[in-house]
Amino acid sequence: MNLDWFLNQNIITKTLITVGIGFLFILIIILLTDLIFPSDSPLKGTDLEKYKESCTVISFQELNNNTNRYKGQHVKFTGQIVQINKKNEITEIVLAVTRFSDGWSSSDLIFVTYRAQTEFKKGDIVTVYGDVAGTYKYFSTTGELTIVKITAKYIELAQITSTEVIGVPFTNPVTNESTNNTINSSGSENTSYPNNPANTSLTTTHGESI
Repeated sequence: MNLDWFLNQNIITKTLITVGIGFLFILIIILLTDLIFPSDSPLKGTDLEKYKESCTVISFQELNNNTNRYKGQHVKFTGQIVQINKKNEITEIVLAVTRFSDGWSSSDLIFVTYRAQTEFKKGDIVTVYGDVAGTYKYFSTTGELTIVKITAKYIELAQITSTEVIGVPFTNPVTNESTNNTINSSGSENTSYPNNPANTSLTTTHGESI
């Protein structure tokens, strides 16, 4: 902007230009801050402790039936990792969250995203603290599934011991053939991958959050 031109404008024009530039500057700062410190970044210290205290425990059935009602709320779920994928400093988990006397339900699943790398593995039992983000779609051998999506602020190993086994079929994203993962809480697995023994990733390439 030419300074002489600006100085020759009337007071109203100068004010509008100044306010507009100020607003644009503030908007840029907000956008840069969100890029550097994303809203879904993991929490630490006092902020984490306060957040954990704010998380409520609700049943899977209640959340699954009323996802929109709970969207944005802080929740806490404990479950067994059925499938896990780690990439670009992001961990994605499919978590079985309903426990019976003889094992964990293979149908009561939630999808968890966590903006950090972790050391967790299939079969681990973890507690997730996070925000309800809506739902997530991906494909299994039974067709397209829609499950609740949680944006995690923190994940920790749960103080639960278990020897039960979960068998959950997923679609191979490369060959579109089914895989059957059998997982126990010790982290060992007996996995069959037809025509693609290297396949270990989540089928998130097919998914989309809504």
